[in-house]
Amino acid sequence: MKQYKIFKHPSGAIEAVKQGWSWPAFLGGVLWAAAKRLWTIGFGVLSAFLVIGFIVANTASEQWGDAIINGLGATANLIFGVHGNGWREQNLLSRGFQLKQTVSAASPKEAVSLYLKNEAPV
Repeated sequence: MKQYKIFKHPSGAIEAVKQGWSWPAFLGGVLWAAAKRLWTIGFGVLSAFLVIGFIVANTASEQWGDAIINGLGATANLIFGVHGNGWREQNLLSRGFQLKQTVSAASPKEAVSLYLKNEAPV
């Protein structure tokens, strides 16, 4: 079982955010950021890579350029994996969501279901 923080928006929208490492963020990077509405992070990283790529392409040898780009890409993936879920939490809070509780579940869908079950009046 994994730990999920449950966030609820005043409009009724509910999001579950897994605690710890984020495989989707690690594997998806900028695309994951865009899908999760993390515009600043996504565009910032994309812009940085474009600028660095341009600089490396015009200054470094092909071998060193490839090594630099690959190293930066791997580092960015690790940073996304470590911090991705925390970034999501901060983004949800900034968009008006409120932290409601933390639940143990096998998936985000199950976490939301458990929250709704516990929230329902008896």
